[in-house]
Amino acid sequence: MRAVRGPVPRSGDVVVLDVADLFAGRTEHDKTAYQGAGKASAGANGVATRDENEELTEALLSGWWTSATRIGTFEGHADRRRRPGPGSSHTSEAQNSSSSHNSASQNSVPSQNSVPPGETRPSGAVDPGAEATDGPDGPVRIAALSAALGASPYFRGSPDLAAAEARALSRYLTDLKLRHEVRDRTQAAILPDTKVVVGHGIGALIAYEALCALSDAVSVAFVSLGAAMCGPQQVFARLEPAPRNEQGHWPAAIRRWFNVVAHSDPTAMIAPQLTERFGPGIEDEVIEIKSSCGDLQPYLLDRATGRALATGLIG
Repeated sequence: MRAVRGPVPRSGDVVVLDVADLFAGRTEHDKTAYQGAGKASAGANGVATRDENEELTEALLSGWWTSATRIGTFEGHADRRRRPGPGSSHTSEAQNSSSSHNSASQNSVPSQNSVPPGETRPSGAVDPGAEATDGPDGPVRIAALSAALGASPYFRGSPDLAAAEARALSRYLTDLKLRHEVRDRTQAAILPDTKVVVGHGIGALIAYEALCALSDAVSVAFVSLGAAMCGPQQVFARLEPAPRNEQGHWPAAIRRWFNVVAHSDPTAMIAPQLTERFGPGIEDEVIEIKSSCGDLQPYLLDRATGRALATGLIG
């Protein structure tokens, strides 16, 4: 396993990409090492306007907030066993609520009365709908949603972290030049002998789109952890390539796909079973861990991730 910062490795069974580094500005060294970076964006026309970015940021936060009200206080349950899959009659209420959640409800900011019976808001959360009634709608609603989400352990008590995460995802989805350069650079790190590609959060989305652009000359096991594709419908609808008939594209480069989602992650518990969006074949699993924004370690320490990595390396 190796992390990629700088030159593309010549070999390696597992490649881990530093997404923050991929978003960073190009250095002269990078321009030489990643000569193909940016080619896909040569014909791209501009970037979304500020209003469009703010609208998407608000929609993402609203979807996460709706997911958060279904998760509850984000505290782990006493029963640490894995939650049953979608075919089980014992599938948890939280999973059923997330799976059946439609895009209309994802886009709305819930009121106090919209919390499902028996569930609670994140501790200390405010009502973003009420907060948004004064002043310009967009900025106030974004700040209120971010502050409400920040009351949860997932966003580590920060009133600004959720908004920062939503804006980063919004930027990736709307800034075509950045998006295609990041994708090109990721593709360059996936070699013919790579066996496993691991992506976390936005990194899972970047890895997915990079794999879509590769042919079946590459054959990898893809391990998506808390993937952005499990989030609001606005993310799924903006995938490249775009879904057809509400069905996501299955990359030819993927031989097996393991999708692992933490039950405490509101950004991925909207559609934690990716089989619903990409069709049969994905091995979905919701796990009982206390995750937090940007923290990969809880996933890497869980048995589900270990099994996926081992299977990908052996298979």
